[in-house]
Amino acid sequence: MASTKYHQKSLSRMHSEDLENRRINRKIKKLKAEMTEISEQQEDIKQGQKEMRERFEEIDSECEQLKKETEAISDASNNVQLRLNIMLHILKARQEG
Repeated sequence: MASTKYHQKSLSRMHSEDLENRRINRKIKKLKAEMTEISEQQEDIKQGQKEMRERFEEIDSECEQLKKETEAISDASNNVQLRLNIMLHILKARQEG
């Protein structure tokens, strides 16, 4: 009878260990799935950051181009103003004789 009790305790302990191992394995699988999801999210974030960086570079380039165009327009405006001033002086000189 002692060996039967020992055998039952041994089976019970093995069953408990088996249940514990199953729980641990489930937790490991769940953690692996979560790690995979996190990894995918990190890749998405990296891709988003890359796209944002590229967009900022495009905007910076466009800004530089606009500055150059603005300077060109300003220079042209200054030249037109100089011509108008010269023409005004010529007209005044003609009127004065």
